[in-house]
Amino acid sequence: MSSARVFSLDALVDLKAALCIFTAEAREALSAVDMEIRRNQVWLEEQSKYWRDMVTECEEEVFQAKQELTRRRMMRIADRPPDTSEQEEALHRAQARMAHAEEKVATTRRWLRLLPEAIIEYEGPARQLSGMLEADMPKADALLESKIASLEAYVQLVSSGQAGGLPSVKTASMPEKDVPSAESTSGKPESTEK
Repeated sequence: MSSARVFSLDALVDLKAALCIFTAEAREALSAVDMEIRRNQVWLEEQSKYWRDMVTECEEEVFQAKQELTRRRMMRIADRPPDTSEQEEALHRAQARMAHAEEKVATTRRWLRLLPEAIIEYEGPARQLSGMLEADMPKADALLESKIASLEAYVQLVSSGQAGGLPSVKTASMPEKDVPSAESTSGKPESTEK
């Protein structure tokens, strides 16, 4: 009869616990990413609407600034051209605000076009991970539970049968060279042939 080399059941118990923690954290991470994706989609749509409205508002400001500049240029005081620096500055500011808003509209449009592509790239691996968490991890947990129970039963059986001449089982961690073989525990001399 040969002996099993059971060094530590704690390693299997630790692995089972680590798999349970991984499963819970992975599910939580997938859920958090899904919520973040939805939040960003809504935010981008809101930003797109906001900046389109800003472009419309800025167009009105530019129109008003141009009219004010034209009115000011028509005013003549003692045959001298009027000072239009204030109106010109207001027009430049309005045009800069409008350019900024138009740039933001273009940026949000670009991201609204790119985001669905990025989501599609993410969803494939995310579905695979989710499937593994739902199908494979419970199977792995059950398998580890079964192996742990079997090994614990085996260790108890061997420990209680030690008085009856069964080989001893080492459950403490030790280097493999120090583990006695079945022949050395059975009382028979080991062969020296190579």
